[in-house]
Amino acid sequence: MILAYHRINPWYKSDPLTVNPEKFEKQINYLLKRGFKNFSFEEDFIKNETLIITFDDGFYDNFLFGLPLFKKLKIKPVIFVIAGYISTEKLWNRYKDYEKDRFLKWEEIREIIKEGIEIGSHTLSHPHLTEIDENKVKEEIYGSKKIIEDKIGREVKFFCYPYGEFNEKIIEFVKIAGYKYAFVTPKKNKKIRNSEYSLRRVGIYGHNSFFIFKLKIWKEYIKTKF
Repeated sequence: MILAYHRINPWYKSDPLTVNPEKFEKQINYLLKRGFKNFSFEEDFIKNETLIITFDDGFYDNFLFGLPLFKKLKIKPVIFVIAGYISTEKLWNRYKDYEKDRFLKWEEIREIIKEGIEIGSHTLSHPHLTEIDENKVKEEIYGSKKIIEDKIGREVKFFCYPYGEFNEKIIEFVKIAGYKYAFVTPKKNKKIRNSEYSLRRVGIYGHNSFFIFKLKIWKEYIKTKF
């Protein structure tokens, strides 16, 4: 079971990308109490009972509110960062407050990885990879990996496709770059074959009630079981 989150904070009640910390804790505890185990990429992690938590984009609140909860729940998420946005003043257009809405800084990322949390690449600038030329695709995939590895001093094994968009050529570039696994949150009603370079995730959003969360979880569980 692979879950995809973005932000975790108590600030925004109507932002679909933001999940309240209490809500997040309730969701994860629900799965842990039902036998899902925290993942280990050294083992056969693509099992129905394995729980993998991922966060996209690398927002500051992953550090501020997320890290204490990760420790409390004893989980080790994968955080996919947009390498060209880290330690900058860039903001998504939907957000306005630099103090709340900024991306992580490299020193915060280095603190995060001390807790066993993995950092993956979400490209350099979060483009639509299927809509740009091959040289730009390579730059986004290869360049982001090199920047992150240079900054944190360890191998980056994981990649996440922005907007859930990819094709066989992009998968080939991801393999050549040296990533071991790649993740995707499928677009609505789009079927994706689960493989090491198209690991299917369940997107969890701020507007999802606990009932909808459970519905999504068990629907995915059944899908992977049969």
